[in-house]
Amino acid sequence: MIRLGVYFRGMSMGAADLVPGVSGGTMALITGVYEELIDTLGGLGPHLLGVWRREGLVAAWRAANLTFLVTLLAGIFTSVALLSHLITWLLDDHPVPVWAFFSGLILASIALVLAPLRQRGLAQWLALLVGIGAALAIALAPGIDTVDAPVWVFFASGALAICAMILPGISGSFILLLLGMYQPILEAVNAGRYLHILAFLAGCATGLLSFVHLLKWLLHHYHDTLMALLAGFMGGSLLVLWPWREAGEHGQRGDWLTPGQYAHLTGLPAQVWLAALMVAVGVLAVWLLYRAAPVHNVAQQSSP
Repeated sequence: MIRLGVYFRGMSMGAADLVPGVSGGTMALITGVYEELIDTLGGLGPHLLGVWRREGLVAAWRAANLTFLVTLLAGIFTSVALLSHLITWLLDDHPVPVWAFFSGLILASIALVLAPLRQRGLAQWLALLVGIGAALAIALAPGIDTVDAPVWVFFASGALAICAMILPGISGSFILLLLGMYQPILEAVNAGRYLHILAFLAGCATGLLSFVHLLKWLLHHYHDTLMALLAGFMGGSLLVLWPWREAGEHGQRGDWLTPGQYAHLTGLPAQVWLAALMVAVGVLAVWLLYRAAPVHNVAQQSSP
């Protein structure tokens, strides 16, 4: 894969991770790098030190597929640095079309994931339903009020959030909202509380390196069942992305409303036609991303 392409796919993941309710894992799946990402992360381990000693640093770097990983991470961090203010502004000032656009992304992604599956038996249907149920349970769960959280809570929050972040359909930032840790982490960053930041990052690293091995094993042994589960996660996440919702506190979203209720309560236009257009734009964007990655598309990844 062209490394510039990997970089831009990382940027799409970073942009998605900035939005509570949208997963960077979804963008990885759409753009065709999900399985390579899981395989690369799952391949990181002590055995690479042996490769380094026997064959040198270059061989270890290649064995770990670090060019791919570093390029992808560079895209993610670039997107977070450049787009955080833009996405915050869009969510604050133009919430309906933005959430509608992401809904279109998810709708098209579900079809993209399910269409090429060769196995469509009871196990796959059950996995799909379990995924939908799990995502709905997370979406409807009440947030936890966390005040002056200790360092270990930052560590645990990082471990949970990163696991969600690499699952399509489940947003790590949304998990932080539910845990009541979204605002404390932002405040720790803004205040320069480096002990809390390091604890959060350590939790992310621990959770990622632990959970990714399970994902890698499932991808290689129960590929279609896992993909059906991930499609269910994405389907359930559509509840979170419903465009007409009240604004809540600390970045959370309020009650689900009809377009008419939204216009009445907020005094803002419902923008139904614009929302429908942005759903279509989201669907088109997924199709274009899919066509742009013919070698790494979902259809080929589903082959056993």
